[in-house]
Amino acid sequence: MEAEQAVLGALLLAPHQLGNVAPWLEPEHFYRPAHAALFEVLLAQQRAGHRALADGDAEARRAWALEAMESAAAACPAFTPSYGHALVSACPMADHATAYGRMVLESAVRREVHEHAHRLLAAARADAEPEAVLRLTADLRTAIGRLADAWGPPDTRHQPAPDTWPTELSEEVARQTLRQEEALLASLSAAPTELADLVGWLHPRDLLDPGHREIYRALAGLGHRGEPIDPLTVLWEVQHRGALRDGSLTAERVRTLTRAGYQGEAGYWAERVLRSCLLRTTTSRAGAVRLLAMDDSVPAGRLLGSALHTLRGAEAVQGRWLAVTGQGADGPSARGDPAVARRGAARTRTFTPPPAAVATSAAELSPAQRAAPPRAPVRSTY
Repeated sequence: MEAEQAVLGALLLAPHQLGNVAPWLEPEHFYRPAHAALFEVLLAQQRAGHRALADGDAEARRAWALEAMESAAAACPAFTPSYGHALVSACPMADHATAYGRMVLESAVRREVHEHAHRLLAAARADAEPEAVLRLTADLRTAIGRLADAWGPPDTRHQPAPDTWPTELSEEVARQTLRQEEALLASLSAAPTELADLVGWLHPRDLLDPGHREIYRALAGLGHRGEPIDPLTVLWEVQHRGALRDGSLTAERVRTLTRAGYQGEAGYWAERVLRSCLLRTTTSRAGAVRLLAMDDSVPAGRLLGSALHTLRGAEAVQGRWLAVTGQGADGPSARGDPAVARRGAARTRTFTPPPAAVATSAAELSPAQRAAPPRAPVRSTY
Protein backbone atom coordinates (compact mmCIF):
# COMPACT_ATOMS: atom_id res chain seq x y z
CA MET A 1 0.00 0.00 0.00
CA GLU A 2 2.80 2.42 0.89
CA ALA A 3 4.55 1.67 -2.42
CA GLU A 4 1.37 2.41 -4.40
CA GLN A 5 0.86 5.66 -2.53
CA ALA A 6 4.51 6.64 -3.01
CA VAL A 7 4.62 6.05 -6.76
CA LEU A 8 1.35 7.90 -7.37
CA GLY A 9 2.48 10.79 -5.19
CA ALA A 10 5.74 10.93 -7.14
CA LEU A 11 3.89 11.00 -10.47
CA LEU A 12 1.63 13.82 -9.24
CA LEU A 13 4.65 15.84 -8.13
CA ALA A 14 6.93 15.06 -11.10
CA PRO A 15 4.96 14.40 -14.32
CA HIS A 16 8.13 13.60 -16.31
CA GLN A 17 8.67 10.48 -14.12
CA LEU A 18 5.67 8.89 -15.81
CA GLY A 19 7.78 8.30 -18.91
CA ASN A 20 10.05 6.00 -16.89
CA VAL A 21 7.17 4.03 -15.38
CA ALA A 22 4.44 3.87 -18.04
CA PRO A 23 6.20 1.34 -20.37
CA TRP A 24 5.95 -1.49 -17.83
CA LEU A 25 3.54 -0.52 -15.04
CA GLU A 26 -0.18 -0.93 -15.74
CA PRO A 27 -3.36 0.06 -13.84
CA GLU A 28 -4.20 -3.59 -13.04
CA HIS A 29 -0.94 -3.90 -11.12
CA PHE A 30 -2.41 -1.71 -8.38
CA TYR A 31 -4.26 -3.39 -5.55
CA ARG A 32 -6.65 -0.55 -4.64
CA PRO A 33 -9.20 0.42 -7.33
CA ALA A 34 -8.76 4.09 -6.43
CA HIS A 35 -5.04 3.85 -7.15
CA ALA A 36 -5.66 2.07 -10.44
CA ALA A 37 -8.16 4.77 -11.45
CA LEU A 38 -5.69 7.58 -10.73
CA PHE A 39 -2.91 5.86 -12.64
CA GLU A 40 -5.25 5.35 -15.62
CA VAL A 41 -6.03 9.06 -15.56
CA LEU A 42 -2.33 9.94 -15.48
CA LEU A 43 -1.72 7.70 -18.49
CA ALA A 44 -4.60 9.37 -20.33
CA GLN A 45 -3.11 12.82 -19.61
CA GLN A 46 0.22 11.59 -20.93
CA ARG A 47 -1.39 10.31 -24.15
CA ALA A 48 -3.19 13.64 -24.54
CA GLY A 49 0.15 15.48 -24.35
CA HIS A 50 -0.50 17.48 -21.20
CA ARG A 51 1.51 20.69 -21.12
CA ALA A 52 3.15 19.71 -17.82
CA LEU A 53 5.17 17.09 -19.70
CA ALA A 54 6.81 19.76 -21.86
CA ASP A 55 6.62 22.78 -19.56
CA GLY A 56 8.20 22.14 -16.19
CA ASP A 57 7.01 25.27 -14.40
CA ALA A 58 5.16 25.06 -11.11
CA GLU A 59 1.81 26.17 -12.53
CA ALA A 60 1.82 23.40 -15.17
CA ARG A 61 2.69 20.77 -12.57
CA ARG A 62 -0.07 22.06 -10.30
CA ALA A 63 -2.60 21.84 -13.12
CA TRP A 64 -1.36 18.30 -13.90
CA ALA A 65 -2.02 17.14 -10.34
CA LEU A 66 -5.35 18.91 -9.82
CA GLU A 67 -6.81 17.75 -13.14
CA ALA A 68 -5.72 14.16 -12.41
CA MET A 69 -7.35 14.22 -8.98
CA GLU A 70 -10.58 15.64 -10.36
CA SER A 71 -10.77 13.09 -13.18
CA ALA A 72 -9.96 10.18 -10.86
CA ALA A 73 -12.68 11.29 -8.41
CA ALA A 74 -15.19 11.30 -11.28
CA ALA A 75 -14.07 7.86 -12.48
CA CYS A 76 -13.90 6.14 -9.08
CA PRO A 77 -16.21 7.00 -6.16
CA ALA A 78 -13.58 5.68 -3.73
CA PHE A 79 -11.15 8.41 -4.77
CA THR A 80 -11.47 11.94 -3.39
CA PRO A 81 -9.35 15.02 -4.15
CA SER A 82 -8.32 15.16 -0.50
CA TYR A 83 -6.92 11.64 -0.82
CA GLY A 84 -4.87 12.86 -3.77
CA HIS A 85 -3.19 15.39 -1.49
CA ALA A 86 -2.53 12.56 0.99
CA LEU A 87 -0.74 10.67 -1.79
CA VAL A 88 1.53 13.62 -2.42
CA SER A 89 2.37 13.75 1.28
CA ALA A 90 3.09 10.00 1.31
CA CYS A 91 5.83 10.23 -1.32
CA PRO A 92 9.32 10.24 0.31
CA MET A 93 11.20 11.30 -2.86
CA ALA A 94 9.61 12.14 -6.22
CA ASP A 95 12.81 11.15 -8.05
CA HIS A 96 12.43 7.56 -6.80
CA ALA A 97 9.23 6.84 -8.73
CA THR A 98 10.85 3.99 -10.67
CA ALA A 99 11.86 2.18 -7.47
CA TYR A 100 8.38 2.59 -6.03
CA GLY A 101 6.87 1.33 -9.28
CA ARG A 102 9.01 -1.80 -9.13
CA MET A 103 7.69 -2.45 -5.64
CA VAL A 104 4.12 -2.17 -6.94
CA LEU A 105 4.88 -4.50 -9.83
CA GLU A 106 6.56 -7.08 -7.57
CA SER A 107 3.53 -7.04 -5.28
CA ALA A 108 1.29 -7.56 -8.30
CA VAL A 109 3.43 -10.50 -9.45
CA ARG A 110 3.19 -12.14 -6.04
CA ARG A 111 -0.55 -11.44 -5.77
CA GLU A 112 -1.48 -12.81 -9.20
CA VAL A 113 0.64 -15.96 -8.85
CA HIS A 114 -0.99 -16.57 -5.46
CA GLU A 115 -4.51 -16.07 -6.83
CA HIS A 116 -4.02 -18.48 -9.75
CA ALA A 117 -2.30 -21.08 -7.57
CA HIS A 118 -5.09 -20.82 -5.00
CA ARG A 119 -7.76 -21.45 -7.64
CA LEU A 120 -5.82 -24.42 -9.00
CA LEU A 121 -5.33 -25.82 -5.50
CA ALA A 122 -9.02 -25.46 -4.66
CA ALA A 123 -10.08 -27.24 -7.87
CA ALA A 124 -7.66 -30.13 -7.38
CA ARG A 125 -8.63 -30.60 -3.72
CA ALA A 126 -12.33 -30.52 -4.62
CA ASP A 127 -11.88 -33.51 -6.96
CA ALA A 128 -12.71 -31.42 -10.02
CA GLU A 129 -12.70 -32.92 -13.49
CA PRO A 130 -9.20 -33.21 -15.00
CA GLU A 131 -10.16 -30.89 -17.84
CA ALA A 132 -10.86 -28.06 -15.35
CA VAL A 133 -7.58 -28.74 -13.53
CA LEU A 134 -5.64 -28.69 -16.80
CA ARG A 135 -7.29 -25.41 -17.80
CA LEU A 136 -6.40 -23.76 -14.50
CA THR A 137 -2.83 -25.06 -14.75
CA ALA A 138 -2.56 -23.51 -18.21
CA ASP A 139 -4.00 -20.26 -16.83
CA LEU A 140 -1.31 -20.19 -14.14
CA ARG A 141 1.47 -20.78 -16.65
CA THR A 142 0.03 -18.09 -18.95
CA ALA A 143 -0.11 -15.63 -16.05
CA ILE A 144 3.51 -16.38 -15.19
CA GLY A 145 4.53 -15.72 -18.79
CA ARG A 146 2.61 -12.44 -18.89
CA LEU A 147 4.14 -11.30 -15.60
CA ALA A 148 7.61 -12.25 -16.83
CA ASP A 149 7.09 -9.99 -19.85
CA ALA A 150 6.56 -7.07 -17.45
CA TRP A 151 9.07 -7.95 -14.74
CA GLY A 152 11.83 -9.69 -16.67
CA PRO A 153 13.06 -13.25 -17.31
CA PRO A 154 12.34 -15.71 -14.49
CA ASP A 155 15.30 -16.50 -12.26
CA THR A 156 15.99 -20.24 -12.58
CA ARG A 157 19.27 -20.36 -10.64
CA HIS A 158 17.84 -21.34 -7.26
CA GLN A 159 15.15 -23.97 -7.39
CA PRO A 160 13.53 -25.25 -4.17
CA ALA A 161 12.39 -28.80 -3.63
CA PRO A 162 8.94 -28.92 -5.30
CA ASP A 163 7.25 -31.34 -2.90
CA THR A 164 7.10 -28.97 0.05
CA TRP A 165 3.32 -28.86 0.45
CA PRO A 166 1.72 -31.95 2.05
CA THR A 167 -1.15 -33.60 0.25
CA GLU A 168 -3.88 -34.42 2.75
CA LEU A 169 -6.49 -36.80 1.40
CA SER A 170 -9.84 -37.31 3.01
CA GLU A 171 -10.52 -40.78 4.36
CA GLU A 172 -13.10 -41.45 1.64
CA VAL A 173 -10.81 -40.33 -1.21
CA ALA A 174 -7.91 -42.40 0.13
CA ARG A 175 -10.13 -45.47 0.51
CA GLN A 176 -11.51 -45.09 -3.01
CA THR A 177 -8.03 -44.65 -4.48
CA LEU A 178 -6.74 -47.79 -2.76
CA ARG A 179 -9.74 -49.80 -4.00
CA GLN A 180 -9.00 -48.69 -7.57
CA GLU A 181 -5.36 -49.70 -7.24
CA GLU A 182 -6.30 -53.10 -5.82
CA ALA A 183 -8.71 -53.69 -8.71
CA LEU A 184 -5.99 -52.70 -11.19
CA LEU A 185 -3.44 -55.13 -9.72
CA ALA A 186 -5.97 -57.96 -9.53
CA SER A 187 -7.04 -57.45 -13.15
CA LEU A 188 -3.46 -57.31 -14.39
CA SER A 189 -2.60 -60.49 -12.48
CA ALA A 190 -5.58 -62.25 -14.02
CA ALA A 191 -5.09 -60.82 -17.53
CA PRO A 192 -1.40 -59.89 -17.88
CA THR A 193 -1.69 -59.37 -21.63
CA GLU A 194 -3.07 -55.90 -20.89
CA LEU A 195 0.24 -54.86 -19.31
CA ALA A 196 1.78 -53.91 -22.64
CA ASP A 197 -0.87 -51.25 -23.17
CA LEU A 198 -0.38 -49.66 -19.75
CA VAL A 199 3.31 -49.54 -18.92
CA GLY A 200 3.98 -46.69 -21.32
CA TRP A 201 1.76 -44.21 -19.53
CA LEU A 202 1.07 -45.55 -16.03
CA HIS A 203 4.16 -45.32 -13.83
CA PRO A 204 4.66 -47.10 -10.49
CA ARG A 205 4.91 -43.75 -8.68
CA ASP A 206 1.36 -42.96 -9.85
CA LEU A 207 0.02 -45.43 -7.29
CA LEU A 208 -0.68 -44.10 -3.81
CA ASP A 209 0.19 -47.15 -1.73
CA PRO A 210 3.93 -48.08 -1.59
CA GLY A 211 3.10 -51.78 -1.52
CA HIS A 212 0.92 -51.45 -4.60
CA ARG A 213 3.79 -49.70 -6.38
CA GLU A 214 6.07 -52.66 -5.69
CA ILE A 215 3.56 -55.16 -7.02
CA TYR A 216 3.02 -53.06 -10.15
CA ARG A 217 6.80 -52.86 -10.66
CA ALA A 218 7.00 -56.62 -10.34
CA LEU A 219 4.19 -57.14 -12.85
CA ALA A 220 5.76 -54.68 -15.30
CA GLY A 221 9.18 -56.28 -14.91
CA LEU A 222 7.85 -59.79 -15.51
CA GLY A 223 5.84 -58.61 -18.49
CA HIS A 224 8.79 -56.77 -19.99
CA ARG A 225 11.00 -59.84 -19.73
CA GLY A 226 8.29 -62.10 -21.16
CA GLU A 227 8.14 -64.30 -18.08
CA PRO A 228 5.01 -66.06 -16.78
CA ILE A 229 2.76 -64.07 -14.48
CA ASP A 230 0.84 -65.69 -11.66
CA PRO A 231 0.62 -65.13 -7.89
CA LEU A 232 3.75 -67.16 -7.21
CA THR A 233 5.96 -65.55 -9.87
CA VAL A 234 4.81 -62.10 -8.78
CA LEU A 235 5.67 -62.92 -5.16
CA TRP A 236 9.08 -64.20 -6.26
CA GLU A 237 9.75 -61.00 -8.22
CA VAL A 238 8.64 -58.82 -5.32
CA GLN A 239 11.02 -60.73 -3.06
CA HIS A 240 13.89 -60.23 -5.52
CA ARG A 241 13.27 -56.50 -5.46
CA GLY A 242 13.62 -56.37 -1.68
CA ALA A 243 10.08 -55.23 -0.93
CA LEU A 244 9.51 -58.05 1.54
CA ARG A 245 12.74 -57.34 3.36
CA ASP A 246 12.14 -53.62 3.93
CA GLY A 247 8.59 -54.17 5.18
CA SER A 248 6.77 -52.49 2.27
CA LEU A 249 4.82 -55.68 1.70
CA THR A 250 4.07 -59.04 3.21
CA ALA A 251 3.87 -62.30 1.30
CA GLU A 252 0.27 -62.76 2.36
CA ARG A 253 -0.72 -59.35 1.06
CA VAL A 254 0.90 -60.05 -2.33
CA ARG A 255 -0.99 -63.35 -2.56
CA THR A 256 -4.28 -61.67 -1.62
CA LEU A 257 -3.97 -58.93 -4.24
CA THR A 258 -2.82 -61.21 -7.07
CA ARG A 259 -5.37 -63.97 -6.38
CA ALA A 260 -8.40 -61.66 -6.24
CA GLY A 261 -9.32 -62.53 -9.82
CA TYR A 262 -10.38 -60.45 -12.80
CA GLN A 263 -12.21 -57.30 -11.65
CA GLY A 264 -12.79 -55.56 -14.95
CA GLU A 265 -10.78 -53.99 -17.72
CA ALA A 266 -7.35 -53.05 -16.44
CA GLY A 267 -7.24 -50.02 -18.72
CA TYR A 268 -10.28 -48.54 -17.01
CA TRP A 269 -8.74 -48.95 -13.54
CA ALA A 270 -5.43 -47.60 -14.79
CA GLU A 271 -7.15 -44.43 -15.99
CA ARG A 272 -8.82 -44.02 -12.60
CA VAL A 273 -5.46 -44.45 -10.86
CA LEU A 274 -3.83 -41.91 -13.18
CA ARG A 275 -6.68 -39.47 -12.58
CA SER A 276 -6.18 -39.73 -8.83
CA CYS A 277 -2.45 -39.21 -9.26
CA LEU A 278 -3.10 -36.14 -11.43
CA LEU A 279 -5.24 -34.55 -8.72
CA ARG A 280 -2.78 -35.41 -5.94
CA THR A 281 0.24 -34.13 -7.84
CA THR A 282 -1.51 -30.95 -8.91
CA THR A 283 -2.65 -30.32 -5.34
CA SER A 284 0.89 -30.70 -4.05
CA ARG A 285 2.50 -28.50 -6.70
CA ALA A 286 -0.19 -25.79 -6.61
CA GLY A 287 0.13 -25.66 -2.84
CA ALA A 288 3.90 -25.29 -3.13
CA VAL A 289 3.52 -22.40 -5.61
CA ARG A 290 1.01 -20.76 -3.29
CA LEU A 291 3.45 -20.98 -0.38
CA LEU A 292 6.20 -19.46 -2.53
CA ALA A 293 3.94 -16.55 -3.46
CA MET A 294 3.18 -15.94 0.22
CA ASP A 295 6.88 -15.75 1.11
CA ASP A 296 7.87 -12.07 0.99
CA SER A 297 11.56 -12.98 1.07
CA VAL A 298 11.38 -14.57 -2.40
CA PRO A 299 12.07 -11.93 -5.10
CA ALA A 300 9.67 -11.72 -8.02
CA GLY A 301 12.10 -13.14 -10.57
CA ARG A 302 12.91 -16.13 -8.40
CA LEU A 303 9.22 -16.62 -7.64
CA LEU A 304 8.38 -16.85 -11.33
CA GLY A 305 11.24 -19.25 -12.02
CA SER A 306 10.46 -21.43 -9.01
CA ALA A 307 6.76 -21.53 -9.90
CA LEU A 308 7.55 -22.78 -13.41
CA HIS A 309 9.96 -25.37 -12.00
CA THR A 310 7.40 -26.57 -9.46
CA LEU A 311 4.61 -26.84 -12.04
CA ARG A 312 6.59 -29.20 -14.28
CA GLY A 313 5.86 -32.19 -12.05
CA ALA A 314 2.12 -31.65 -12.36
CA GLU A 315 2.33 -30.93 -16.09
CA ALA A 316 4.19 -34.21 -16.67
CA VAL A 317 1.31 -36.22 -15.20
CA GLN A 318 -1.23 -34.04 -17.02
CA GLY A 319 0.59 -34.68 -20.30
CA ARG A 320 0.25 -38.44 -19.84
CA TRP A 321 -3.43 -37.97 -19.04
CA LEU A 322 -3.94 -36.01 -22.25
CA ALA A 323 -2.18 -38.72 -24.25
CA VAL A 324 -4.12 -41.62 -22.78
CA THR A 325 -7.49 -39.91 -23.15
CA GLY A 326 -6.83 -39.03 -26.78
CA GLN A 327 -6.44 -35.28 -26.23
CA GLY A 328 -2.68 -35.05 -26.64
CA ALA A 329 -0.54 -34.36 -29.68
CA ASP A 330 -0.33 -38.08 -30.50
CA GLY A 331 -4.02 -38.13 -31.38
CA PRO A 332 -5.45 -41.58 -30.57
CA SER A 333 -5.61 -42.60 -26.96
CA ALA A 334 -2.92 -44.89 -25.64
CA ARG A 335 -5.49 -47.53 -24.80
CA GLY A 336 -6.90 -47.46 -28.31
CA ASP A 337 -3.48 -47.57 -29.98
CA PRO A 338 -0.93 -49.80 -28.21
CA ALA A 339 1.86 -48.39 -30.35
CA VAL A 340 1.21 -44.93 -28.94
CA ALA A 341 0.96 -46.31 -25.42
CA ARG A 342 4.34 -48.00 -25.69
CA ARG A 343 6.12 -45.14 -27.44
CA GLY A 344 6.95 -43.23 -24.29
CA ALA A 345 8.04 -46.37 -22.45
CA ALA A 346 10.28 -47.40 -25.32
CA ARG A 347 12.25 -44.17 -24.96
CA THR A 348 13.25 -45.16 -21.43
CA ARG A 349 13.93 -48.86 -21.98
CA THR A 350 17.36 -50.29 -21.33
CA PHE A 351 19.07 -51.10 -24.64
CA THR A 352 18.69 -54.75 -25.60
CA PRO A 353 21.61 -56.06 -27.68
CA PRO A 354 20.68 -57.98 -30.82
CA PRO A 355 20.45 -61.77 -30.38
CA ALA A 356 23.66 -62.37 -32.33
CA ALA A 357 25.65 -60.29 -29.86
CA VAL A 358 24.64 -62.41 -26.87
CA ALA A 359 24.05 -65.79 -28.44
CA THR A 360 24.98 -68.76 -26.31
CA SER A 361 25.08 -72.32 -27.54
CA ALA A 362 22.58 -74.76 -26.09
CA ALA A 363 25.41 -76.84 -24.73
CA GLU A 364 26.54 -73.99 -22.51
CA LEU A 365 23.11 -73.61 -20.93
CA SER A 366 22.14 -75.37 -17.74
CA PRO A 367 18.92 -77.43 -17.68
CA ALA A 368 17.19 -74.66 -15.74
CA GLN A 369 18.26 -72.05 -18.30
CA ARG A 370 17.02 -74.20 -21.18
CA ALA A 371 13.65 -74.58 -19.45
CA ALA A 372 13.22 -70.86 -18.97
CA PRO A 373 11.09 -68.96 -21.53
CA PRO A 374 12.89 -66.64 -23.97
CA ARG A 375 13.60 -63.30 -22.38
CA ALA A 376 15.57 -60.12 -22.94
CA PRO A 377 19.20 -60.40 -21.72
CA VAL A 378 18.86 -57.28 -19.55
CA ARG A 379 16.77 -56.50 -16.53
CA SER A 380 13.76 -54.29 -16.81
CA THR A 381 14.12 -50.65 -15.88
CA TYR A 382 10.95 -50.84 -13.76
